[in-house]
Amino acid sequence: MKRFFQSGLIFAGVLGVATVATQADPNLTQSNKKPGLRAVKLRKFLRQNHCPDQAYAEVFVAEADAHGIDWRLLPSISVVESGGGRTARGNNLFGWANGDTSFTTIGDAIHQVASALSRGKSYRGKDVPAKLAAYNHRPDYPAKVLDLMRQISPSPEVTAAD
Repeated sequence: MKRFFQSGLIFAGVLGVATVATQADPNLTQSNKKPGLRAVKLRKFLRQNHCPDQAYAEVFVAEADAHGIDWRLLPSISVVESGGGRTARGNNLFGWANGDTSFTTIGDAIHQVASALSRGKSYRGKDVPAKLAAYNHRPDYPAKVLDLMRQISPSPEVTAAD
């Protein structure tokens, strides 16, 4: 992948998506929405739960926006599957493919799983509970992830008053 550095920005050729270089990861996907308050709220939640992936709050939000999924979904799955990165192997925060898949970077893992949850055959067109039931067949799994999503924020919409 060819990258061009200019004023702190990296333009990645993959899917023609512009990315921003951050200390956490150079694979932060930009979208029309800005992570802002959601990323602040998410980072606070992950920090309070001692999750190493707190440095990726902006990446979680930006990738969710880019793929049209709830911004709380990916970090919640990460917390259930790997303690927010505490037990992740091969940058696989999500236990993807039964934990047997390795990703080049955490940013790549977030991107790939966001894409799969948005466009993958098993997930496409489903609401969040149905996506979670397909993601992990344990009967209690959707409830665990949905509970974490509510702990991050009771609603997907976040305002300055939250």
